[in-house]
Amino acid sequence: LSKSYFQHIYKELFGCSIIMDLINARLEYAKYLLTNSHTSINLISRMCGYENDTHFMRQFKKFVGVTPSQYKRR
Repeated sequence: LSKSYFQHIYKELFGCSIIMDLINARLEYAKYLLTNSHTSINLISRMCGYENDTHFMRQFKKFVGVTPSQYKRR
């Protein structure tokens, strides 16, 4: 099973790419942690698999519509 064939089958079955599914899962976990814990945003970004806090914050804002700190304040 080649990488490209697996990606094609995955997208056909689930309706989104593997990367988008991974990003969505990471951001859903981040939203959960922001809502249900007092953990810092820096630690949450690490817990969700991001090595770079800035990348996490930009991606969060792009897909969720608000920054992680704005989301946490809600």
